[in-house]
Amino acid sequence: MSIIKKQIEAYRENFLENLGTPEGTFQNNLETQYLRFSRLIKFFRLEQENTIHDIGCGICDMYKYFKSINLKNFIYSGTEIVPEMVNYGKEKYKDIKIFNQDILKIDDSIKYDYLVLSGVFNLPGKTDRKEWKEFCFKMIDKMFELCNKAISFNFLTTNGTFQAPELFYLDPTEVFNYCLKKHSRFVVLDNNYPLYEFTITVYNAKEMEKEFDSKPFKKYFKNNNE
Repeated sequence: MSIIKKQIEAYRENFLENLGTPEGTFQNNLETQYLRFSRLIKFFRLEQENTIHDIGCGICDMYKYFKSINLKNFIYSGTEIVPEMVNYGKEKYKDIKIFNQDILKIDDSIKYDYLVLSGVFNLPGKTDRKEWKEFCFKMIDKMFELCNKAISFNFLTTNGTFQAPELFYLDPTEVFNYCLKKHSRFVVLDNNYPLYEFTITVYNAKEMEKEFDSKPFKKYFKNNNE
């Protein structure tokens, strides 16, 4: 069975049992869910209009969060592999696009300004841990290929006080170093909030160069091949 099919199996039953609640997508409550979302966009530059694509969007709770904080000038869309979640989201939010697709199979010519991913890496289901880790890093790679500006995602941290056997944890520095070496030197590791997790934001170097385009900063982008 493929990893995608295993993931659908892992999420579908719980979703149907807890329809329309944070628990239906394995969130503890609304407060911690919204804190998690706030950290994902903390380092995004959202003053101008941007496209934001939500990987593993579930029932589009992140879109609901954006509305709750009156975020302006954004075009939201999402990708989700569980058909029932896609149908639920489309019924609830008729003004957004939700795709039932495997993100790894999306053509690289499709671009979004920002891509976000929350909680997707936490539950490997029946997938072997080594295989799951490789899958997670492939997802990160794909997200960066599809972004114009930046990506943001979270993992459960090995620095917590306990580890549940059914969940997946990583050392924050390992993920930080992976992104630093593979994708860009413009990486933020946010480990400064109460949840047993961390958030990584990775900026496209060319986008960073656009932002700091005055003469004093030119020398910092001479070898801009990230």
